[in-house]
Amino acid sequence: MKNYFFYFFLLLSFSAFSQNNKFSVDVSSGLSLPIGKYSGQVLNEGSFTKPGGNVLININWLAKPPFGVRISIGGSMHPVDVASLGWVKVASDPFLSDISIRSDPYIPLTAMGGFFYEKAIFQKVKIQGGVYAGMMNIQTPYQLNKPKYYLFGPEYFEITAAKDYTFVYQISLDLEYEIREGWSLIMHSSYNHANAEFTFWTANDIRVDRRPISYILANFGFRLKL
Repeated sequence: MKNYFFYFFLLLSFSAFSQNNKFSVDVSSGLSLPIGKYSGQVLNEGSFTKPGGNVLININWLAKPPFGVRISIGGSMHPVDVASLGWVKVASDPFLSDISIRSDPYIPLTAMGGFFYEKAIFQKVKIQGGVYAGMMNIQTPYQLNKPKYYLFGPEYFEITAAKDYTFVYQISLDLEYEIREGWSLIMHSSYNHANAEFTFWTANDIRVDRRPISYILANFGFRLKL
């Protein structure tokens, strides 16, 4: 993370020497909304995730107007809906009377690159639509379960985390409003998708859980043109 800030401030310093507006840096934050099976509430299929926040940094180069190149680095946080997860576990186990669950969130981290198309729609308003692809680093959350059984059972059990690096793609649409020369406000929206595989080792075998990771970003931020 320290390296990201170093490169960001390096680009800010570079702005004093470059005024062709072909390079720009976006910093935005907002809502990260899980969708599909990633937010589903079915055991062994869904991930029981809830909406969370995100931070996104984009480095843009308008290489050959209206076409450009973008490098994107971002991270989201999606809490686990432990109340719904506990209810589904109790409903699916006839020997379980109640359960309390403490869970870490899902935190997908992405690094992508790709191409965008830019078009001016008013004097100070532009839109950019793009397609990007890269890698995602994501791990399942550590969970501590404290069940209550009708008869006998363990007082608690843990579900340890499993990590995966996987291919991810993004389809985005940005709206830019120039507030002064070199500075703009932006609204970023995008669909992000990856297919992750999490490996768990048990006493008897190796289990691989395949989970789709799909979420939508809705951000506000600013753009600095260099």
